[in-house]
This record gives sequence, C-alpha cells and structure tokens, in this order.
Amino acid sequence: MLRFVIIAIVVIILIILLVRLFERQMVFFPSKYPAGFRQLQNAGLDLKDVWFAAADGVKLHGWFVPHAQPQAALLMCHGNAGNVSDRYEWLEMLHAQVPANLFIFDYRGFGRSEGAPTEEGCYLDAVAALQWLAAQKPELPIVVHGHSLGSAVAVELAHRLSDRAPAGLILESGFTNATDMGKLMFGPIPLYWLTSMKWASDKKIGAITIPKLFLHGEHDSIIPLRLGQKLFDAAAPPKEFAVLARANHNDTFVAGGDEYYRVIRDFVRRCVSRGGLAK
Repeated sequence: MLRFVIIAIVVIILIILLVRLFERQMVFFPSKYPAGFRQLQNAGLDLKDVWFAAADGVKLHGWFVPHAQPQAALLMCHGNAGNVSDRYEWLEMLHAQVPANLFIFDYRGFGRSEGAPTEEGCYLDAVAALQWLAAQKPELPIVVHGHSLGSAVAVELAHRLSDRAPAGLILESGFTNATDMGKLMFGPIPLYWLTSMKWASDKKIGAITIPKLFLHGEHDSIIPLRLGQKLFDAAAPPKEFAVLARANHNDTFVAGGDEYYRVIRDFVRRCVSRGGLAK
C-alpha cells in the first residue's frame, strides 16, 4: 500500500510538472516573423509599422491603419495563433466598412514582437498598445475589439484601466474562463485544475460598465455559442449580443456578411455619441 501511495504521488507530481511545462504550448500558437508577412509597399492598405514597449521593457510590434475621416479608433486584440499578418484581410474589410483608425498588435512572442507569451504578458502588451493608440489622436474615442483569446485580453484591459477605460468593448467569439475551455479540450480529465492561466473574463466583466458588443458565430466549432452567451449573461449593462448566422470561429468577418459590419458600425457610432476617451 505504501509503495502504491508513493507511486501515485510521483505520478501526480509528474503530471503537474508536465502540464505546467507545456501549458504555454497548449494555449499559444504564435508564428514568428517572417512567417506570413508581406511587403508593406505591395499591400493595398496604408499599413504603418509601429514599435512600442510594454511596461516591463519587452519590445512589441503592430500595424496602424489610418482612416481618412476617423470617428473613432479600434484597438484590435487578436487570438492565440499566427500573427498580425494573418489578420490582413480582416483589417482590409474593417477599414472599408468602419470609419475608424485601426491598430492591431502582436503579443510578445508573436510576429516581430520580442519575448515569450504569458497571460500577464498579454495584458501588459494590451495596456501598452492602448497607451500608444491614445497618444496618436487623443480626441478620438477608443473601442477595444478582442477576438477569441483576445476577448479575454480586452476584458482585462477594460477592467484593469477602469479609471481611464476605453469608450467601448467588442468581444468577438469570446469565452468565459480557462476552466470552461479546459473542459472542452480534455473532457472528463480534470487537467484544467492544474493550469496557472485563468483568463477569467466572467469574473471581471460584471464590473465593467462601458458599452459592450458581443459577436459570436452560430456554428463556432472552437468556442461554442453557449460560452459566448454565458459571458454575455455575466456582463453588466449596457450590452448587446449579435449571433452571426452561418459563421464559424475564424470566418466571422466573411460569413457574417453585411450584418457583421453594420452591427460594428452602429456600435462604434453609439460609443462616439456617448463620448469617452482612453487617456
């Protein structure tokens, strides 16, 4: 019996160590430069390379897309894979449909950004990106647009900067927390008990009182619609939820069609009419 207990303890310790050792590899799937990048002079958009630093000194990279007549600025927090170059078509279509400056950045360890990704690191990177964007045209309201994992980054950003919050939040293909996602990934195996990452948007969003727009694909095969609805239910008003018929997880900006852009345009205009700056 003693031998069995010792073996069980050793196995548990090994499992914990393995989960912690490979936790980042199970969450983040970055593509490093030059993967996916195109020459800016050959791009249809007026993309401007931006370099800035997080509070801990990590050097970060992003793309800024100015609009000829911006009513607001969108800070884009992308998901857990690839880099900004994979979002070029998303930027292109948003630029054509929404009267706003666009700023998308790579978290540490993604694209041309230095370092290695962590949950806290992503939060620090988003704060620095918001500060950079706010300094460009301080008179423009800023709406933070987070997709997938970026939705958790956007929620934390608004929660962390509650005294100087953005004018609004767009949470696209969002989820509640790491535990719920772990249950989807591992089923009855409770490995999510061992992770250090929380991504606990459902614990924060009730304290965020700025306007919130939730967008979710009806057929999302990565983050089910029910998790997006659960996050919406936990949110404080004002809030609205738009289900995108025929859309999956990564094709919302295409499969969502005109409705996708109409909802975003209307939401941004309402945020502008309310005022509010991220300073």
